[in-house]
Amino acid sequence: MKRFLIAALLFASAGAGHELQDNRATLVLRDKTHISVTFYLAYSAVLHQTLAPQRPLAEFLAVYSSMRPDDLNRELMKAQDKLRAGIKIYLPPGGEAAISNWIWPDAKQVQATLQKCIMQALTDPAGHFHEDPLEIHADAVSTGEIVSVKVLFPAEFQKVLVVAYKPNQTWVEPKTVSSVIKF
Repeated sequence: MKRFLIAALLFASAGAGHELQDNRATLVLRDKTHISVTFYLAYSAVLHQTLAPQRPLAEFLAVYSSMRPDDLNRELMKAQDKLRAGIKIYLPPGGEAAISNWIWPDAKQVQATLQKCIMQALTDPAGHFHEDPLEIHADAVSTGEIVSVKVLFPAEFQKVLVVAYKPNQTWVEPKTVSSVIKF
């Protein structure tokens, strides 16, 4: 009953108060066959669209933020399976990089984020609240050299800003000034 009261209070304000953060993906070419992938996501919106898009956001936040940890963890596993299946890294001329070593936010961290969203909406119903993005990490590997990629993300991520780079690496000896580091 308590969670539905909170949902009712949030219903009018969540749509106006919840501002979608920019979702980002960072691709870092670590070596010729390995890319580190990090997603920075407004996770409450992603989970809402993944687990219960038919529910209003406020109701979703109220229900999922108050779930028992085991129940929430089961729901998060379902979401992770669905999202993982929608993430692809394509290699020319037609291959696909294997994605592994996934690291997802744990249930405790997710629940704290959902609770924070509710609290911000309750304390400032007319305002815009900010959700700190949660990170997802993975590795993409190829049997051949990676020179370019194409990416596909699940619809639940909505629009994603992709940042990709190959870092310049330089060893610096103790008590020695490095060579010029260019950006």
